[in-house]
Amino acid sequence: MTKEKFSIWLIPSDIDGDCIGKSIQSLSKKYLAPIFKPHCTIISPITNLNKAQIIIDQLDQKEFQVNVESIDESDDIWKTVFLKLVNNSTLKKINSLFNQVFPQIYQFDPHISLIYKKLDETKRKSMLTKLDMKKAFVIDKISIVETSGSVESWETVYSKPLK
Repeated sequence: MTKEKFSIWLIPSDIDGDCIGKSIQSLSKKYLAPIFKPHCTIISPITNLNKAQIIIDQLDQKEFQVNVESIDESDDIWKTVFLKLVNNSTLKKINSLFNQVFPQIYQFDPHISLIYKKLDETKRKSMLTKLDMKKAFVIDKISIVETSGSVESWETVYSKPLK
């Protein structure tokens, strides 16, 4: 049996999540890709759920804004088309808290993916020209998501509002 793997996600507010989610759903439908919840991954994969919960429980962080630096594309399936975020001091702080406990397992490059699908560069670049996204989003929740299996099977196992 495969050991469970978890990811730490920052989750946009309901309003911003709906906005991003509509783009994810539209692209997923058009390109037959899996649908997933809008998020910015802080660290992945981790296997110690208890340690992650302790960090989150001790986290003293109010909701905060993230700014979009650009809409970009890559041949990495997890960053096919994505919103590249400005790596602000809050993102750096939260990532650092997890890196102290789970060192050197994730190259943090803050972004919000819009589609998970292997596509050629022409299709990816074509998507960029058609996307009209907000330039800033509010992050108001941090979650632990079980991400061992397929994208469709990912499930939130722990969550804390940032207030």
